[in-house]
Amino acid sequence: MSLHFINSLTKEQVGSTALGRAVLASAVLVADGVLSKKLAATPQWRKTYQSAFLSVAKTEFSSSISMIDVASSGLAEFEQSVATESGELLIEAVRNAWRTNKDLVATVVIRGLGEAQIPRVQGSETVEQMVQKHSAEKGIISAVKNLEAFTMNDDLLIALAGGAEYSPSRPWLDWGGSVAIVARPRVELWQELIERARKSAGTLYVPVLKSKLDGIDAQTLSDEELAKVAGLDLVNDFAAIAGWLSTLARSETRRLVLGNYAYAPGAEHIKVQAVQHCLGRVMTESLPKSRVVLTWLATPTDSHVVPVEFAHDISSRFASRSTFTKFRDFLYGAREHRPVLFTNSNGLDLAVIDPTSSVQGSSYALAKRIQRWMAYQQQVADRKVIYTVLPPAYTDSVLSHRILRASYHGAPHFGLYPYKTDAAVSLAACLLLSELNSPISIDKGNPTAIYSRLAVHGGLWRSIYKPSDLWRVATLRGILGYFKKP
Repeated sequence: MSLHFINSLTKEQVGSTALGRAVLASAVLVADGVLSKKLAATPQWRKTYQSAFLSVAKTEFSSSISMIDVASSGLAEFEQSVATESGELLIEAVRNAWRTNKDLVATVVIRGLGEAQIPRVQGSETVEQMVQKHSAEKGIISAVKNLEAFTMNDDLLIALAGGAEYSPSRPWLDWGGSVAIVARPRVELWQELIERARKSAGTLYVPVLKSKLDGIDAQTLSDEELAKVAGLDLVNDFAAIAGWLSTLARSETRRLVLGNYAYAPGAEHIKVQAVQHCLGRVMTESLPKSRVVLTWLATPTDSHVVPVEFAHDISSRFASRSTFTKFRDFLYGAREHRPVLFTNSNGLDLAVIDPTSSVQGSSYALAKRIQRWMAYQQQVADRKVIYTVLPPAYTDSVLSHRILRASYHGAPHFGLYPYKTDAAVSLAACLLLSELNSPISIDKGNPTAIYSRLAVHGGLWRSIYKPSDLWRVATLRGILGYFKKP
């Protein structure tokens, strides 16, 4: 079933550009009416959207209540702007499917017979070293150390796009956890996931559309046969997915952890995010707070507000560069990073970090901001949310893009450290496990802590170079990576 974007007032179909303008303008309408009008009339959106998202990020922390005002207004507009091919709002379609579509999906449970591995961060670099080189925040040290006191919890991780490279599904299985995976019907992917589950100490819940079974009992299928029919497409099968999650919620007594890991190119990313968002919305509406945790893999390549200490650290390190580094930076045209400083109405000194990349596009920016707003909203509602900023990584999707490949190749020379995929994924899983075993904590003295406390940004947030310059000089320095095959 296809999805499309609509004008929330006229109900006419619109493109992703009009959607982006409308959502951001609505988000800040209460907090800053002047900015709202400016955003609604922004020309050449695809060339100027980065500054628009920066302005909204700053507004999110302009007062103690602006975060929830911006999040609630933006999400309300978004929910009224995504419709199914029949014209029904997606949010209503998902609500209806949660109630009625409980018999469209068969579940095959695969229990691995392997020995449980100990949760740990892979790679040669310790978390202390990550912090020392300014690629991560110090909160991750205690978070990872705490894993020594944990056993694998009994939560059920529902991984949307759980077959993605960056999804923690695979280490979760290796550690003995339970995972229900929503992933597209791709035979080779499901063969790999099923085989991984068999060898692991974990439990994998495999969904199969009953319409593909022709009356055959899914439990009688061999692994090879199961891989051929397994899988659900987030956009096309959203109704079946909603019904399946509703069934899991009724049959399982343990806590459900809804992991949002989907990515798609261009405007398709907004669509997959819309489905993820609506599933999360309906689950939180339908189940007690103790039953659901929402979690996201947040990107560092968005504009974020952070404590002013970040800016002071950046300024100090830029001033203390060696003579050689200063000469090199002069040749490359790498200028000083000067975050936007401001004091909000509550007297908090803050800074805006904006390491966005135009390569990713406005649809990516909108999809990721929708996730952040949902995290804000659910945190204020006293629900446990885990919104973890994870670093750029050498994933296949990155390596397939020549410009990004060159940027990543040259980045370490300028203090930007993309992570190897295994290290990034294991770190994501470790931080998820740590947070699931920790009590809900809100730092009232630092409202940005929801994402800054455990941020692993690869150096982007503490770069001493102007972010736009950083991406440019990294690409120049790594130009040979442009021509290398992924």
